[in-house]
Amino acid sequence: MKTNLIRTSLALLLASLTTMAIAQTAPQVIDIPLSRPGDTVNLEISILSAKIEVIGEDREDAYFEITAVEGTRKIVTPSGTKSLKTGAYSVQIEENDNHIEVDADWRANKVNVLARVPRNTNMELSTVNDGVIVVNNINGKLLLNNVNGPITATNINGSVIAESVNEDISVDFTGVNTDAAMAFSSVNGDLHLGLPANTGAELHIDSAEGEIISDFEVEVMPSKPVMSREDSRHGVEVSVESVIIANVNGGGTVIKLKTLNGNINITKSTK
Repeated sequence: MKTNLIRTSLALLLASLTTMAIAQTAPQVIDIPLSRPGDTVNLEISILSAKIEVIGEDREDAYFEITAVEGTRKIVTPSGTKSLKTGAYSVQIEENDNHIEVDADWRANKVNVLARVPRNTNMELSTVNDGVIVVNNINGKLLLNNVNGPITATNINGSVIAESVNEDISVDFTGVNTDAAMAFSSVNGDLHLGLPANTGAELHIDSAEGEIISDFEVEVMPSKPVMSREDSRHGVEVSVESVIIANVNGGGTVIKLKTLNGNINITKSTK
């Protein structure tokens, strides 16, 4: 089994701010050959603070551009305090049997990752602080988690599970995987879901505030609270959930939409 491992590390950059600081470091360009070109790729990127952009293309390798946003620090010397500009980061990219993993150690600097991958790619992308996740032109299963930033996915053929706490989630499908359940959740953000006009879907809508707007005619189904119980040696946990169930085009793929303070917009995809 072939393994390709590339480690990119930039040493701490020290310079006086008497000249204008550069906004970000020069891009580090990395090309990753695949163990099985032409087969489906699995991509996993988990970085604490990052803009992660993934673009699907007709290619048989994976291409990455990585930059770091420069910050400022101070150093105290015998002659006084000096300001420093910093662009330090350490990123690891590993490919093993068409599974690509991108990881970074913790730094104060925000890292930008641009990935160009084959269209048939399943992925797990996650970031926490001041992050952005953007995905375009992908066929596959997407698991997207951005705690404090927005999520945007366009031209998607497959399934998506996306979660954000404080920002909007926008996903536009060209095709839907009917065998996979999907879920979109944001506490304080809006949900924008674009579906092909002929999509059959069973929407499970959990909305406390905000408007629900749909380009589709929906059939609202009778529903009642669902209780679940889990027993363990430490005790018992009981949960009760009640949601609005609305069928689109007679029903089909289960799509869960949950927001506390945001709006829910369901539109017909233009492609």
